[in-house]
Amino acid sequence: MPISPTSAHATQYSSNEPVRPQKSDTVINIEGGGSPHTVIEMLDEVIPAEQRSQLSSPDTATVLTDLDEELNEIITALINSADTRVRAFIDGIESKINGDTDGTHYNDDDFVSIDLSMFEGSTHLSDPDVSIQRAQTILDQLSDFLGKLTRNEFEGDLGRWASNLTISTLRTGLVTGTLTVIRQQVGFAMEKTLQTNAASPLTRSVIGAIAQSIGPLLNILGAIRDECNGTANAETRLARSITLTISALALTAAITVPTALPALASFGTQMAFYTFAQDLVSLFFPTGDNAKPNPGGTAAAGALNAALQFLSFTGMNYTAPHSGPGYAMAQGSKPPTSEAEGLAFQLSAWVEHRANTPFDANLPLEARAGQIVESLAPVLEHDVLRGAYNAGADVAGQVLMGEAMHALQADAAGKGFRINPISFRIPTGEQVANQLLSTNAIRTSVGQIITGIVIAASRFFSSLPIPKEMVDHMVNVTVAFFVLAVRPGTTYINARTSAA
Repeated sequence: MPISPTSAHATQYSSNEPVRPQKSDTVINIEGGGSPHTVIEMLDEVIPAEQRSQLSSPDTATVLTDLDEELNEIITALINSADTRVRAFIDGIESKINGDTDGTHYNDDDFVSIDLSMFEGSTHLSDPDVSIQRAQTILDQLSDFLGKLTRNEFEGDLGRWASNLTISTLRTGLVTGTLTVIRQQVGFAMEKTLQTNAASPLTRSVIGAIAQSIGPLLNILGAIRDECNGTANAETRLARSITLTISALALTAAITVPTALPALASFGTQMAFYTFAQDLVSLFFPTGDNAKPNPGGTAAAGALNAALQFLSFTGMNYTAPHSGPGYAMAQGSKPPTSEAEGLAFQLSAWVEHRANTPFDANLPLEARAGQIVESLAPVLEHDVLRGAYNAGADVAGQVLMGEAMHALQADAAGKGFRINPISFRIPTGEQVANQLLSTNAIRTSVGQIITGIVIAASRFFSSLPIPKEMVDHMVNVTVAFFVLAVRPGTTYINARTSAA
């Protein structure tokens, strides 16, 4: 009759107590050639001497036959479903057997010790243990997949695109979205402070002019540094020249259009904060890819970036208008003619009611505007929406523009466009200087160009007999044009020549 391996030595063939091995390990002599005499000796070693005479030859043959069948089943099952350790163990036994089939190297002390603890964690354990092992296997595979995803190690195009999007979302998307929300809060607070303190137009204009000059000043300092270090070349000079020229045009437009420069006191300040915060993050968590700058790729990337900026600005105008300094400006302006339906009137009335003070409808317009501004609170939902739009545009831009740049470069063959994995570094003095006077100089200049053009164009087109929707579209198209024009600056600014 069949018996299990755990009870082979405990089967009762007499009235005495069951026979049990004295060790936790099963010891098998494999060098004896499998002769009957050797098998009898093995049986004698595990059965006490006082019970030897009680086992007849038929009983012994039955036990050994059943044990052989059971062991064959276990070995077959182990080979089919064993883990790495058990397979290595089985391979070791097979190689030992195959290496000495004729028994010429027989040694009485030559044994293979089978440690039963090696089978812990195998699929022969109970159901809960099997579930734990399967869960561990799934977690290991998932961990390996996520590791390849974040390290951009997939060979196929689908995996490469997934890695690029994942890395860009985790690094660029999160940073851009978070800093955009903070930027809008900073601009709102700045505008609210200026209005509640009754800052004069001259004061606001001075602040706006200073804010708009930060990028060009850093750009000029960076150009001087490159020339002194001998790292300037035709590409970096072109990048700085284009950016500086367009910065001057944006500042001129802001000065020329009435009320534009005072508005930049808060808009320009929030943009300077945003670009410096981005570069501070980039100092410690740098970004990079395997795309090389080239004229065709620069043109394609500029067109893509212009389209993305147009879409993101349009989305912000229609779905998140109550955000940043523009929201505070709109509410602090002259109250609407239909006061009962105006948001400003409702806010002012609500504040007066909460303060348990009577609402004075005879207050001058300036005093009422001050009350309205003081009562304002930022609309976080709209700030978050703007952060989402900005983050989406940056992620799509990084991936799509990188693909275009890589596809149009001279040596495009290879593993395709790949964004470098997220990394951390402690920046050196040279890296800090490059980031501040090159990358940040261009990034701040571009941000202030966009801000200046938006304010100047919106104020100018609003003075014309054009519907507001048309004004918004015209402003966004103008911004897209300048984004396209300034693209060479962002592409070639870091193409410096190594110092001699």
